[in-house]
Amino acid sequence: MKMLSNVLRGQRGFTLVELAIVLVIIGIILGAVLKGQDLIDNANAKKIANLPAQWEVPIWAFYDRNGGFPGDSARDGAIDSHAALVAALDTAGLAHPQDTVNGVTVSIANINACGVANRNVMLLTNVPLVAANQLDTNVDGAINGTAGRVRNCGAAGTTAAAAWGTTDPTNITYFFDKTIP
Repeated sequence: MKMLSNVLRGQRGFTLVELAIVLVIIGIILGAVLKGQDLIDNANAKKIANLPAQWEVPIWAFYDRNGGFPGDSARDGAIDSHAALVAALDTAGLAHPQDTVNGVTVSIANINACGVANRNVMLLTNVPLVAANQLDTNVDGAINGTAGRVRNCGAAGTTAAAAWGTTDPTNITYFFDKTIP
């Protein structure tokens, strides 16, 4: 017992200054990790917000070359389906983005969108709310989801436009042909 007592007397604990330094270092590391995660999240949101523009480039290039939209078999300005659009772009040798990027799926077709008949729209599903807000601000100048080219009209793009909710992820109806109803 006496030996144990001697061992315990020889041990010293950490001083308050040493503990404070360790806590400061841990705080700095946690802050850097959280800031890094914010940077990653913002980069992903920006990548998704740029997705419509990446699709518009080959679509409008096709339009300029051929006088009509890709996938418009009737030549009436209405894109038949996303598959027809992609096939026409591929046939014309125009590169286009993938249909799914960071979990967000893109589909382009002519539908009765947001209560407006026969519109060529881009539907983006499974979009993080921060990316939806960023896209709405970039394109329309405000976050509202009810007006402009970026709207919140449900997963199929057919319901009446509503303000962006708090549900994450959300869906976007993007009127890419630039004629706003």
